[in-house]
Amino acid sequence: MKYWNVLIVSFALAGALALSGCTADSAPAVSPTPSAMASTTDAVTCSAFGDVLTITANADAGLRDGRMATQEQQGWYRLATRVLDRVPTSGSGDVSEATIALRDAAPVISLGAMTMSGIGSAEWNDGLDKLSLACADAGAETAVAMFTGG
Repeated sequence: MKYWNVLIVSFALAGALALSGCTADSAPAVSPTPSAMASTTDAVTCSAFGDVLTITANADAGLRDGRMATQEQQGWYRLATRVLDRVPTSGSGDVSEATIALRDAAPVISLGAMTMSGIGSAEWNDGLDKLSLACADAGAETAVAMFTGG
């Protein structure tokens, strides 16, 4: 009898621990402090956004070339939403507004959630165009580092 009690308690504890981190809710957005926003320039925002572009471009290349499945590409996209959420902005101006529009098109997806992102949607592509133009107008560059393929 004692063996069964220990076994049941062990399974209950393992189940509770396994489920405690499983939620499909989006993570709360991280609001930068006013001093961090004041010191953020358009160049910093555009440069940091390059990490999002690097993630999505390499995921797209991997899928296109048959080196990954759609599920893996979507996993990279979910990571990209979390990276995008951490891209600093000044809080005003065209670059900040375009970055916020991209965050609206592809809201942050919490770690472990299996929701589809908005990356690749019409809203996302429109936001990409706006951010590219805003960065160019600000004299700031975005860069993509391709490392998949041969």
